[in-house]
This record gives sequence, C-alpha cells and structure tokens, in this order.
Amino acid sequence: MSYHISLNRLRLLTAAAMVTVAGLSSATAAELIVARSVDADNLDGYKTSNTQSLQITNLIYDTLLTMDKDGSIHPGLASEWSVSDDGKTYAFTIRDGVTCHDGSTFDAAAAKASLDRALDPATVNPSLSAWGPITGSAAEGNVLTVTLSEPYGPFTSFLTSIQAPFMCPSSFAEAQFKPIGTGPFKLASWMRNDSIVLEANGDYHNTNPLIDNPGKPHLDKLTFKVIPEAVARMAALRSGEADLVEPSLEEATDLKDDENFKVYAAELSGQQVLAAFTWKIKPLDNPDIRKAIGMAMNRDAYASIAFEGLVNTANCPVAPNLFSTDEDLCASWGVTYDPEGAKALMEAAGYTADNPLKVKLLVHKLPGWDQMHQIMQQDLLAINVQAEIETREVAAFFDHMSVVNEKTDGEPAVWTMGMSGVDPDYLYFLWKRPGFVNMGLNEDLDALLEEQRRLSGDARAAKIHEAEKYLMENAYAIPLLSPGWGWLMASGAKVDGFKMGFMVSLLFNDVTVAE
Repeated sequence: MSYHISLNRLRLLTAAAMVTVAGLSSATAAELIVARSVDADNLDGYKTSNTQSLQITNLIYDTLLTMDKDGSIHPGLASEWSVSDDGKTYAFTIRDGVTCHDGSTFDAAAAKASLDRALDPATVNPSLSAWGPITGSAAEGNVLTVTLSEPYGPFTSFLTSIQAPFMCPSSFAEAQFKPIGTGPFKLASWMRNDSIVLEANGDYHNTNPLIDNPGKPHLDKLTFKVIPEAVARMAALRSGEADLVEPSLEEATDLKDDENFKVYAAELSGQQVLAAFTWKIKPLDNPDIRKAIGMAMNRDAYASIAFEGLVNTANCPVAPNLFSTDEDLCASWGVTYDPEGAKALMEAAGYTADNPLKVKLLVHKLPGWDQMHQIMQQDLLAINVQAEIETREVAAFFDHMSVVNEKTDGEPAVWTMGMSGVDPDYLYFLWKRPGFVNMGLNEDLDALLEEQRRLSGDARAAKIHEAEKYLMENAYAIPLLSPGWGWLMASGAKVDGFKMGFMVSLLFNDVTVAE
C-alpha cells in the first residue's frame, strides 16, 4: 500500500508571521512599511541561505507543501501527495489553476524545472544537502514524481520550509535571473541596501493553514526599508514612518508593556538553545559531571531575566512544535534544576569551594545571551565550578569550537549554541560524526540518526526519541530555551494579523490596520 496524503490529512510544522499597517483602515490598508537592519543579499531562493533574504523569497515564491503550528503537513502548490511502500517514490499532484506573477502557468512541468535547478550542482545551492538523496524527477499531466535512492523521513517537512521555494521557469529562462513566483506578493522594485517593494498578487489563493485570508493579501503594497541603526528604526516606528520594525531586545522590553505597541517573538521559529561540553576532555568525559553542570543551570532565570520573558524554557534537544517533539517525555530523561544535588555530585567527585573545577565558558556575543552567560557563571560557581567566560563574535566562535571540540586534553569547556529548522533531523546535522563544529559523538548515536532518516510516521518518531534520550540521559546536551535569539518584531497597536513562522518566516496575508 502507498501512503496517501490529501488536503484534510497529514500536518507537520508551521509558522506564523507578522505584519503592520499604520494609519489605514482594515478595509483599505494599502501599504505597510517594514524597517529591517540589513537588506537581502539575493532574491534567488536557490542562491542564498541568508535569513533576511529567505524572508523575502518566502513572500514571492510558494512551497510544495505547508505546515501547521501543531507540526502537521498540509498542501501547498501540491494539493495531495503519495509515498510508495518502500519510501523512495513521491507523487505530488500540482493544484489546478496556479499562475505565476507574469501570467504563465505553474504546473507539474514547471515544478520539475524548478526542482531540477535546485538540485543542479551548477546552481551551487547552499541548501542542496537538505533536499535529500533525490535521484530523479518526472512530470506527467499534473503529477510531479520524485525518486530517491533511499527513504528520507525529513523530505516532506523540508518541502514546507523557506529553504525550498518553487520558482516559475520564467525566473531562470534567461541569463539574468528574474524573481517570478506564485506567492502572495510579487517584486515591484529593489534598490539594493535601501528598499524592496512588493505588490500583492491579485490572483493569489491561499492553502497555508497558518493564514486565515483565503485570497489576495489585504495589503496592496509591502515595502522593506533598510535602517541599520536600531535607534533610528525605533524612531521610525514611533513617528509612524515605519509600521513594523526589528527592535533590539532592550527596546522590545520597553515596548512589550506599552499598550500603543505590539511585540512579536518567533515562537514557532524552530529555534533551540543548548549547552554542550568538550566531552572528550576530562573530567567532562564523566556524565555525572556533565549532569551536575546541567542541574545547576537555572533556565527560568535565563528566560525571565536575560531574555525579559520573551522566550520559554525548553526540555528537548529540538525545538517545541517540531515533528515528534514531546516536552514531557524529554523532561523525564533530562536533568532538572537542582543546585544542591549538583553540588553534592561535584563534591563526591572531589570538587569543593577550596578545590573548584576550572572550566572555560565559551560563548558568542548576542543580546540576551550575554546576560544569560553571566547568570550561568554564578550558577556554576554555586556548585564549585569556576567558569571563565570567553566571548567571540559568531563566525570566530564557531571556527574556534571546531578546533576545541577535537581536543582530548587541555582545559575543559562548557559552551552554548543555537540551532533552528523545520524538522528534528537537525539532530543529524549537529551530532552525526563529525557533526557541527566537530561535536559528533559515536557510532551508537550515528546509527540512530541514520535510521530515523529511513523511517516515517510513528516509527521515525520512536527512533528520534531514542536519539534524544541518549543525548539527555548521558547529558551531552542540556536544552535551555526556545526561541533563542534576536528575531523580534514590533508594531503599532493598530496593526493586526502579523505572524512569525518557522525559521523566522514572515506572513503578511492577514495583516490589517485599524483606524
């Protein structure tokens, strides 16, 4: 038998996005101005992995599938799909009547052309590996068939992500790329490092379960302005020059209790913050020492103080709302905040106030994280762990961790990091040897991570849980917070319907502005 997924079945991950319009009625809202710190670097969705770029491409192009906030998969450009018994062949029925922004038809042949370009090595797609082991595709009638060399469990969830846009063939028919899609907005103009102007697609028909509006966006025009300085962005919001802006964490804190403004956190972003260890270096090769350090970490304080209550604590090595994530189950495997118990474990290992364990606390500099690490340093000192904070800029930090995580001697280190995605398969990216910045573990975990990719449904969920249990019972990963970093937005109180989605996508289809 094949698995058949139709409009009213299967659901997976999703997102929510935010929009704003100032001084316009909900019925006649014409233009929304969004102020961001940086511009997109590319509007070709197969040429960029930059979040600010993907936020724009996700408005111009649609995805083959969509995801709801409960982690279920829904139709997108494909109205239904089926999977062969062996998990290696997918058939996607492309919706009838889908038109591109230039009036051309988007059908199975168009979908195949876009897929082939995504997979072409000449495209140099930075997200190529995430598409999985695809060996070929075919278009017949309104059906796109995709074949894989082996089953790939994360495939359908990836097809909902902002990394998997489907473009109209007219985008790449000529040497000069033109951003032409089927999405809710079409490109009107782009003045680099100044502004991107999008216009509503009057023919748009929505299938995304995160969006209520079934047709054309309520907005006629959407302008993204580049205002690098945070102070200037906030001034633009307060003056009405901008309707929606990226605030700093400090500014978001000032606005969240002001009835004249709304603050949005990326709750469905798929972001997760973890603490990890240089576990090859003694004494952090001892799981009891790692557990004690995890037991000392006051996640509630990190969320409420360092991040001003704009984030939540998390129990799993992957973010809430992703496929198979079970916060209660993870809580039963992982450590809980217990500083007295942690101190007892450290003293049993010979570490006292007079003889503390000295470690590096290796971190990268981001708002909220800085204060979290200061609190964490005090948490560790309370259990006889003397942590010296070393802070680096993000790129330099991960280069440094690639070297440190290979060492088997020297000064032990505790370090923190964040990850985001639309599927728990990012465990594979992080922990399958050699792993992200060489943090991979061993053949036992490798086997679990490889096997979950070959499964689907309940069987895959069970295998993911095995991997999570292994990480947590051995205290290789200490889940801390979700979402975890500075993807915040703020608007005036009159803006309604703005949402932020997985991987920090922005959804403007429902946005209206009251008088």
